[in-house]
Amino acid sequence: MDSSNSPIIEILGLDKKFGRNTVLSGIDLHVPKGQVVCLIGPSGSGKSTLLRCINLLETPDAGIIRFHGQDTTQMPKGLLHAKIGMVFQQFNLFGNLDALENCVLGQMKVLRRSRIQSVGIAGKYLERVGMLPYRDARPDQLSGGQKQRVAIARALAMDPEVLLFDEPTSALDPEMVDEVLSVIRTLKDGGLTMIIVTHEMAFARDAADRVVFMDAGQLVEEGKPEALFTNPKNDRTRAFLSRSLRGHGTGLA
Repeated sequence: MDSSNSPIIEILGLDKKFGRNTVLSGIDLHVPKGQVVCLIGPSGSGKSTLLRCINLLETPDAGIIRFHGQDTTQMPKGLLHAKIGMVFQQFNLFGNLDALENCVLGQMKVLRRSRIQSVGIAGKYLERVGMLPYRDARPDQLSGGQKQRVAIARALAMDPEVLLFDEPTSALDPEMVDEVLSVIRTLKDGGLTMIIVTHEMAFARDAADRVVFMDAGQLVEEGKPEALFTNPKNDRTRAFLSRSLRGHGTGLA
């Protein structure tokens, strides 16, 4: 396989159940290097579970997920979580560690970097997200937007090739949403491959290279934002967007 033409993430026939409840059914998705894919859809449609399956926080029941052509189940978990990083809705920072140490710990434990190297890299990424002045602050001393920016810096410090975002703004006050979305836009400008679960339709429309609409555990429709938001092909997509965009001045064609 020519690696220059192959997707960085390849998902084929992915199924996931929790008990008798089918959460994902027959998901096929390919993500080229450098592309930003936004997953949208109603609550309970399987978006977050799909992200968690990609880096094996959840184990798929069927199908295959490949990273650079390699079956992710054959990769060491630590390496997988470094290469495919994740930023969580609720930040998941270590409450007993300051911002700097939150960004240092994984580098030393998983990547076996020295402390001096880890501190230097952590400082670089904290500065990149505007959080270096708060390097000594613990999570309980930070706002929600600041915590999410530290969480992004922590993920970046592991040198991921893909970054997964699970509703990165849903736990934030409205005035803090823009500061996190601006960081994500900066990462896009830097060419980082990202898969983002979001309910921010304006952000998905502006920042994504592709938008994927999911409903009832299925990938219903995907396309470029301008096409999917203005002229969706599927009735389920059209109904969801009509509800989501109501009052935002964006009519469907």
